[in-house]
Amino acid sequence: MRRQDASDAGGTPALPVMIRIVLLGRTGNHLFQYALGRVLAEKHGVPLVLDASWFNAAGWREVSHFLTLPLQAKVRRSPSVASRALRKFSGKHYWEYLHAPLLRESGDDQSFDPAFLAAPADCVLFGYFQTPLYFADSENELRIELTELLAARVPATSAWAKQLSSPKSVAVHVRRGDYLHHPVFAVCDEAYYQKAMDEMRCRVPGAHFFIFSDDPNWCRTAFHDRDTTTIDSGPAAADPLHDLCLMRNASHHIIANSTYSWWAAWLGRKPGQEVIMPPKWYAHSIKAPIEEKTNPGWTILR
Repeated sequence: MRRQDASDAGGTPALPVMIRIVLLGRTGNHLFQYALGRVLAEKHGVPLVLDASWFNAAGWREVSHFLTLPLQAKVRRSPSVASRALRKFSGKHYWEYLHAPLLRESGDDQSFDPAFLAAPADCVLFGYFQTPLYFADSENELRIELTELLAARVPATSAWAKQLSSPKSVAVHVRRGDYLHHPVFAVCDEAYYQKAMDEMRCRVPGAHFFIFSDDPNWCRTAFHDRDTTTIDSGPAAADPLHDLCLMRNASHHIIANSTYSWWAAWLGRKPGQEVIMPPKWYAHSIKAPIEEKTNPGWTILR
């Protein structure tokens, strides 16, 4: 599909019409951005481009795992020499000069905004879009697509996958790492996890907790009850899709204020699933109503 305007009459080829998403953050964020992009691209019948030119080489090595899957989108990786020069001398990225409108999510308010669902067929989207409200009408199709894409990442026959497939299994995600250095995020503390685990023990008698974290050594010290096991995937954890796939095998979930464990719980939906989530997404500064991140059957731990 192409833009039809006066330039065609003059012999100049019209620019292609497409939905462009500027990728920000890492795996969990990219899943939300992809989800909204797929909704809009399908609505308008136009291609979807995921623009990863924001990342340098080091950043790309950290975020590229999901983006190398056979997505229903084109991933734009390397900016041209001209666009790099433009960035150097103007301080702006090339997509800020495109003919298409640039639609930005507010930096301090990430509340659901239905205006993004009314985006035109040719536009650039910049934001995180961290709520399932943006893809509520396409939930089943998206879950099937993503499940199939991720299925081969960790075989269901692996030892950990088998244990996590138990009806009593609970995946617990403890996000530390970068959250320790960004006060706007804040780490869910031990009190949250202990309260959530006690609640889950009441709901799922005989529950066993499989703890996933970017700091497994800390978790071994903090969580040492007999019904807890800290997962350390070792070198395999360098691929963030590895632990995401393991977590989604679990029957129940205790998530952090993290899109990573949010997606593990969402993709791992099963009959009778219990999901417990924290009462706040950010510590301060950014408005992001926690109610907009829930799903049917999920519990906000107050």
